[in-house]
Amino acid sequence: MILLQLISWPYIRKHLLRWLLTIAGIVLGVAVFVGMHTANQSVLYAFRQTVDRIAGTTQLQVSAAETGFDENVLDRVQSVPQVKVAVPVIEAVVNTELKGQGNLLILGVDMTGDRSLRQYDLESGDEAVVDDPLVFLAQPDSLIITDTFARENQLQNGSKVPMSTMDGEKSFTVRGIMKSGGLSSAFGGNLAIMDVYAAQKVFGRGRKFDRIDIAVKDGSSIDDARKKLEGMLGAGFQVESPSARGQEFESIAGIYSMTANITSAFALFIGMFIIYNTFQIAVTQRRSEIGILRALGATRGQIQTLFLGESVVAGLFGSTVGLLLGIAIARGMTGYIGALLGEVFGIAQKAEEIAANPALMTFAVVLGVITSVVAAFIPARNAARVDPVQALQKGKYQQLSAGENRVRRLTALAVSVAALACLLLSQYRVLMYVGDALSVLAAILLTPTLAEWVARALRPLLRWMRPVEGTLAADSLLQAPRRTSGAVAALMLSLALVVALGGLTRASYDSIFKWLTVALNPDLFVSPSQSLTARSFRFPGAMADQLRAIPGIAEVQPVRDARIPIRGTQIMFVAADVDSLLHRAILPPMEGDTKQMYRLTAEGKGVLASENFAKLRGFKIGDTVDIPSPGGVLHMRIVGIVTDYSDQQGSILMDRSVYKRYWNDDSANIFRIYLAKGATEADVKRRILETFANQRRLFVLTNRDVRQYIMRLTDQWFGITYVQIAVAVLVAVLGIVNTLTVSITDRRRELGVLQAIGGLRNQIRHTIWLEALTIGAVGLVLGLGFGVVQLFYSLKITGEDLAGMRLDYEYPYGIGFILLPVILGVAFLSAIAPAESAVRGSLVEALEYE
Repeated sequence: MILLQLISWPYIRKHLLRWLLTIAGIVLGVAVFVGMHTANQSVLYAFRQTVDRIAGTTQLQVSAAETGFDENVLDRVQSVPQVKVAVPVIEAVVNTELKGQGNLLILGVDMTGDRSLRQYDLESGDEAVVDDPLVFLAQPDSLIITDTFARENQLQNGSKVPMSTMDGEKSFTVRGIMKSGGLSSAFGGNLAIMDVYAAQKVFGRGRKFDRIDIAVKDGSSIDDARKKLEGMLGAGFQVESPSARGQEFESIAGIYSMTANITSAFALFIGMFIIYNTFQIAVTQRRSEIGILRALGATRGQIQTLFLGESVVAGLFGSTVGLLLGIAIARGMTGYIGALLGEVFGIAQKAEEIAANPALMTFAVVLGVITSVVAAFIPARNAARVDPVQALQKGKYQQLSAGENRVRRLTALAVSVAALACLLLSQYRVLMYVGDALSVLAAILLTPTLAEWVARALRPLLRWMRPVEGTLAADSLLQAPRRTSGAVAALMLSLALVVALGGLTRASYDSIFKWLTVALNPDLFVSPSQSLTARSFRFPGAMADQLRAIPGIAEVQPVRDARIPIRGTQIMFVAADVDSLLHRAILPPMEGDTKQMYRLTAEGKGVLASENFAKLRGFKIGDTVDIPSPGGVLHMRIVGIVTDYSDQQGSILMDRSVYKRYWNDDSANIFRIYLAKGATEADVKRRILETFANQRRLFVLTNRDVRQYIMRLTDQWFGITYVQIAVAVLVAVLGIVNTLTVSITDRRRELGVLQAIGGLRNQIRHTIWLEALTIGAVGLVLGLGFGVVQLFYSLKITGEDLAGMRLDYEYPYGIGFILLPVILGVAFLSAIAPAESAVRGSLVEALEYE
């Protein structure tokens, strides 16, 4: 501690800018880690909070995934001896089109038994609505809302709330306002209670419920009640505690946790190079100081502890600042992630608060400190090994010896061979990741050598541009590889990541566009919601015949989709007329005979599985997949594997006749419309809207509308990728600025001598500018080159483990052309301040330096 105070603190104050640039990598890594994880956890917390508050005293919930089940299931559940209360529930989100926060989470309940599970604390005078359930039942247009929603939308008892129902536009009357707290705070206070049978009509549920909330009799075991219900209902139903819904949501949102880990790990990893580079230079610059300390009796352990102590301080400071920045990032990203999950997965949640997890914050600080210490370990060890006599001598310590270079190259060769071996054995998933890590290590080991080769190749160009300044800039890099290798490595890895992410994004867009061209070829889509992923509303199956009767329509394909649990994961299943799809929209087959697979599926003898479902869940043609349904578990054989990007978790396509039989449901989420020859989209769309005016809630979307909607969702999905690219470029900038700052300090005497013998200020400026541009150019060349390898691994890992998509390799040359002026421009801007610092410094002090 005394050495830190007497030796380290004066040095930090003297080189404060360099020290701040050094810890910027830690700040950025910790901020990204905390920000993305906190935003993700805040969304999960909001969902769990809504589930818990809505559940009340509910101990078990019976459901059949998203599909719902017949009303008669309620009688069977109520007949179980251990069940005290069983209440049917319908839950959905609607937009009331009111000004303010018009989105409402509607909870349809049966008031005759629901007060045993949920406490409705109504304002004075409203209790009669709930105390006598018959009052509520006799007025099916009744709504009970929260005081929060009432205030934000200027509502009171008796106010009318417009709502678009499956039977057209209807007005509902506010007949109760709940006080703040408990149930009324669910979904951010945007909650309304409706009679469950009225909700069936509003949302087109028919005679079905979404779930049944249960309280167990006093003295009965919850586990015994669960087993009894599971045995009675069969494997097609899920009997779980309310908290299980939060776990399902967490598994769906898990992709963001993985993205957060990758982005923050990358930022910290690159930050390690910046810290390593700075501490390595600090050791070199302080050799005489180290030599004096050693001559005065300081042990090697004390010297090493001194530098490691500095790294701990840097890690703590950087992590603390990173925490604060991360919380600010979380505030901005929480709404984005929540909205995206709602759009992509159709899941209702509303996150307004930041859920700061102390364990996460502590881990982030520890991670930042460990990163800093690991980065500083080698320079600290080198400092401890400094010989006191040599330390007090002048000399060049930034050069790499021929022996050291040879060892690096041989090691890199061995690592490359190991990486290639892992690639050949990539059927073992772990080895694929090991191979990627080894390729990064090989590139890092080769960075000094490759950087020297590129710098030598650029030297004639620099000399041609500026004979004196260009030569000095190139020689500065060639003579001090230790000083620049860290920045070049950081820049190389950053740009390689940009290339990999850019290529991955482009390949994904190309694959999705090809799928859209084949799979989504109807002329019009009739949906109950503007969002195709929202499944709150459903059309009756009979509506298909009404649509077929409209002039200009050649074919109507009703489609029903929902999520069901398969092997513990929520998977999208799609029920459609497969025989009609065969003639209109064949999904690109990946495995199996096209005609045979569609024929077997149409006959109900099997299902088609999407490629990403098969890859991620380990299925292949001929395997049997167990599909839970209210009518029992279906043991369906996979008769074909097709390209389908309907859902990130994968999808299963079955014939609509199978769905009707086992789910006892003929409803549809969407109708795919093909026009007759000569008909126009505008005319048919107008006829549909006129036919169902004031009768049905519906939206008619053109093929172009749907494509734009899906591509917009894709853009949102890759929004996190763009964050990663921004982080990569920012880290690269920090590396360049840090290197230039260190370079100027390290060459202070050299620059002073140049000015003393007649060097002009502009010549010094140009030298530093060209040095920065050279660092940028070297990093750009190596980064674009190493991006070839990283793109391959990114496509491989994404295709095999993350998305299950077959992505074609195509190098993103466009990104390379964009990066060229961006990186060189950033390098130049990064050099302006250090160059001014160099030319405006004291000449006397520069000549006295060291």
